Amino acid sequence: MSLIIIKRNMNRSVLFLVFCIGFTLSALAQQINKSDFSELLKNVNSRYDEQNPILSPDGKKLYFTRANDSLNIGGTKDKGDVWVSELSADRIWLKPENIGGPVNDDLRNYILGFSPDGKIMFLNQEKRNPGGLVINDGIAFSVNSNGSWSKPSRVSVDYLINKSKHQSGSVSADGSLMLLSLQAYASRGEEDIYICSYQNGKWTQPVNLGSDINTSGQEMTPYLSADKKYLHFSSNGYGGKGGRDLFVSERKGESWTSWSKPKNLGSEVNSFGVELNYFIDIKNQIAYFSSTQNSDGYGDLKAHDITLEIEEEPIEDEAFEELVVLAEEARKTLRFSGIISNSKTDEPISAAINIQVDGIDENINSDEANGAFEIELPLSIQNVAVNVKAPGFMGFTEEISLSGSDLRRNFSLTPLEVGATIQLNKVYFERGTSELLEESFAELDRVVDMMTENPTVKIELSGHTDNQGNSKLNVRLSQERVDKVKRYLTEHDIEGKRIKGKGYGGTKPVASNASETTRKLNRRVEITILKN
Repeated sequence: MSLIIIKRNMNRSVLFLVFCIGFTLSALAQQINKSDFSELLKNVNSRYDEQNPILSPDGKKLYFTRANDSLNIGGTKDKGDVWVSELSADRIWLKPENIGGPVNDDLRNYILGFSPDGKIMFLNQEKRNPGGLVINDGIAFSVNSNGSWSKPSRVSVDYLINKSKHQSGSVSADGSLMLLSLQAYASRGEEDIYICSYQNGKWTQPVNLGSDINTSGQEMTPYLSADKKYLHFSSNGYGGKGGRDLFVSERKGESWTSWSKPKNLGSEVNSFGVELNYFIDIKNQIAYFSSTQNSDGYGDLKAHDITLEIEEEPIEDEAFEELVVLAEEARKTLRFSGIISNSKTDEPISAAINIQVDGIDENINSDEANGAFEIELPLSIQNVAVNVKAPGFMGFTEEISLSGSDLRRNFSLTPLEVGATIQLNKVYFERGTSELLEESFAELDRVVDMMTENPTVKIELSGHTDNQGNSKLNVRLSQERVDKVKRYLTEHDIEGKRIKGKGYGGTKPVASNASETTRKLNRRVEITILKN
């Protein structure tokens, strides 16, 4: 007979309920069949990789991440989509379904946890940068409205830094704390476990849990018990049976940096494989986790029976109201779409597209088969900066104004063929001098990117003026400006031997010099591809 105390917030007052002598939390929930855990999870596990089991707060849905399934958004190469299973009438988990977009994309999608009412889902955020490299991009949240999850939006975490390609974590049962496994400046080894709290619409700066928990190895997939007294995590820094084992440590007092010596969960849980992602269903007193034991190197979800004495203290759901408001605003979107093509052949191009929206980067790729791209943007956005890059082409950046309705815009890229001339439209100098204006740096950085990504390319820089004033002085000024641009490129690690430069003054106009409107077209800097 167990004593279990639950503290629940009700109408902004706290109601204490004590259940004892023959009553357990499982009596309050949908009873799970615990006689055969393999039977319980038989519909969930597959020949693919299942990780990160998390139950909805009401215990009726089992969420997890599955990798390499052909039904994932990114197909068999997809590193993980979120799937969900519901509990059947005979108390086993049903065949799961991919929850689809907008929560899932072709990157790795991984749930951290839910708000106490289950309306808000917290997730790891990944993004693909313009060069194609996938990196961690902080924490996101999605809001459920009428059964539909909103597109994940970034949530603020003060000074969040992760130098590792791995990131995992969880949200406490009451929604007030988030634990993260990451590699930051304070880390003792590879991934360490950190904790942060939710205050005033954002998460505070992550705090390292200290040397009682973290080692020179990897501490991953942290999970905090509902009473905040026990930390479960996976580690390869304490020895064990396999690649990583699951451990538990008890918190000492109120400090987050004082813990008991971590204890291995033993052979009922750990194997010669890898064990990760411990999660406790407090209603049914079952712990779920993932293991590669007997699964051909991929993870399967497993479970075992536990005994609990838990004190749970949910916070007011109103604490997350500002996130709900933000999500509802994010639902008001417009569609920005188009096609990326080769300017010479009109053939489609698979390009990396970076769109800056209010200081946040959105990254997508155009389709290899037809060059098409599409993205939803907040309806309230007035302007975006679009950067498009593709190997073998000169990229470009453009500021685009949005009018509050769907926008379709096609873009063409110039191939880096020998003899091709590309005008740098946004390279500016102080009047009558060779001093570069700050507005020029973005355009010149585009040239740096192109030459870095295409290391065999050699170019000629050519400087041009209009025909006003002394022709010899114009030639000298155009040469000085070319030299200044070359210096900028070499200072950004482009070898000088890859760059030739010549000032032509006003000898090569591209427009009439009869009016100021056309004369300004003649004042320009161009690059010509000499070798590729």
